[in-house]
Amino acid sequence: MALALLLAGCTHAPRHVAAPHAHFDGERFKNLAPGESRNLWDVLEWQLGPGEATPWPEWVEARTFPPPPMAVDDGVRVTFVNHATLLVQFGGTNILTDPVWSERVGPTSWLGPARHQRPGVAFDALPRIHAVVLSHNHYDHFDEPTLRRLVERDMPLLIGGLGTGKLLEALELGQARAQDLDWWQSRNVRGVEITFAPAQHTSMRTLSDRDHTLWGSFFMKSTSRSGHSQSVYFAGDTAMGPHFRMVRERLGAPTVALLPIGAYRPRWFMRVVHIDPFEAVVAHRELGAQKSVGMHWGTFDQADEGMDEPPLDLARACAAARLEPRAFVALEHGDHVYLPSSR
Repeated sequence: MALALLLAGCTHAPRHVAAPHAHFDGERFKNLAPGESRNLWDVLEWQLGPGEATPWPEWVEARTFPPPPMAVDDGVRVTFVNHATLLVQFGGTNILTDPVWSERVGPTSWLGPARHQRPGVAFDALPRIHAVVLSHNHYDHFDEPTLRRLVERDMPLLIGGLGTGKLLEALELGQARAQDLDWWQSRNVRGVEITFAPAQHTSMRTLSDRDHTLWGSFFMKSTSRSGHSQSVYFAGDTAMGPHFRMVRERLGAPTVALLPIGAYRPRWFMRVVHIDPFEAVVAHRELGAQKSVGMHWGTFDQADEGMDEPPLDLARACAAARLEPRAFVALEHGDHVYLPSSR
């Protein structure tokens, strides 16, 4: 991945231009909570140091699940596709989070982490997608080939942080319908209120554009005609920070929270950008979620833990916190959770 960033550093990086404010100094965006940062030398220390990584199987032939429905009008249904890609369906609206269907995630089709199992939902089996939420611009979350396929097929609204529109233009996706949001700004899509909220992370696609686009999380809320509402919180990539409590205080407790549980070892390196399963349980409680779904695991080998360690550590974390296991689940690729609106 370090080599991928070196090669990517030769490409042009679009820059967000705006007046300075609390989390933007005129050139770079900042986290709510100040913290450590990682650079290429840290990457080399991790990759060349004495730590041991658990090897992944080259390929896993996962179970096949029935395709998702074309729409969900009652209740909320969330399908785990792979990595940070989930299909959120409620109120007759279909939303994808950080969609990735590529075989590799990197600046080229031959460079970057390769997938170790197929997506849980075939691209052609997707219902019509009305909106795509993009948490940040890292290659494993902002996958140009997949976005191009979605734009050509469905022309969904692409929603991301400040600077996303310029990145889409640089990728020659200027024809896409795009909406840039600052933290706490919202956009209504077919009756679903989508709010961009903070996360504790970073952004970067080349060596010259670190933190030039805004990263974050999303709170999506659908309200029925009877006044009953359900909501889904998508954390994107994040370390621990004050944003989980802030989301609950400002937007309410989500019906379902989608929280990352993978790419967390070694902790000295990963703790500044990724929560681990034990911290994910803390986040679940700070959010007050009815149910949480673990994501960001089992697809791309990006850290030292084994392929199946995240769900095992999640089970240990739930037990240690005396949390009912069904309250926080790690789904197989292609499996789903459904919460009826009567709850």
